[in-house]
Amino acid sequence: MKLFIKNIFLTLILILFILNIKIVINSTYDASILFFNKIFISVFPFIILSDILIYFDYHIFLRNSIGKFISKLFNIDPNVSIIFILSLLTSTPNNAIYIKDMLDNNEIDISTANKIINYTFFPSLSFVIGTVGLSIYNSFKIGLILWLLILIYNILIGLFLRKEKTNFINKTTIKKKDNFFNMLKKSIIKGINSSIIILGNLIIFTIVINILNKYLNINDILFTILTGLLEMTSGIVNIKNLNININYKILLTFLILSFSSISIIFQSRSILSNYKINIKKTLIIKLVFSTIILFIEFILYNNWFR
Repeated sequence: MKLFIKNIFLTLILILFILNIKIVINSTYDASILFFNKIFISVFPFIILSDILIYFDYHIFLRNSIGKFISKLFNIDPNVSIIFILSLLTSTPNNAIYIKDMLDNNEIDISTANKIINYTFFPSLSFVIGTVGLSIYNSFKIGLILWLLILIYNILIGLFLRKEKTNFINKTTIKKKDNFFNMLKKSIIKGINSSIIILGNLIIFTIVINILNKYLNINDILFTILTGLLEMTSGIVNIKNLNININYKILLTFLILSFSSISIIFQSRSILSNYKINIKKTLIIKLVFSTIILFIEFILYNNWFR
């Protein structure tokens, strides 16, 4: 019976794609343009940069300085704190890439990975301040406040999960380093593979959003929220065109930025597909805390945005 239902469902999806082939093609094109203009330029360089920093042991400096504070704050191994720091400096789904590297090298276990992935979803600093703040709202201040709220949001999740069990590593494994150019080649290949995963997820979710828009009679605000929850960048761009008060636009923007979107969460899950990552837990935690911080922002913008 389950097999029959699954086959019926897959057949319906196939029919929908065939009947809406123009939407599929246009969505693929739009998603690809969006990816190369907004996402690839902020993800790919930082994958290379993070590998270069690790090659020259910069992560050890970070671990022994700010990493000590982060490890005590979140009750995690100082070695793991580098994931939070690098995620903060780069953008999602790079957090999944850093976690995968440490899992591949047996530097963390799966329980630690499931813990830290929940509070390392950071959108790019340049995207929040540059694209959202300056380009959409013509305000550096709004962009900065949104980014700081996202930082607070992740810290609160980290504190909430602080009591969960974490296995500490008592010694650092010393590995023989590859030469720099081989490392760079492997890093580029890793960056391309990770980018393809991100692009594929973005295309699928863009197609789903546009097909839903055709068949469902949803008003602009609800459709924008749905779009943002499914795919972050598209949702935020759509908010700009809504005919509502700017304060509500900022609230919706934060909601989408903090949740990160199902697309990004699935991108992270795809990158970590060889490991048992609890995606249901991540979705629940992000929805709950996004709502909590939304109320905090509502109080703050009454004083700062008016």
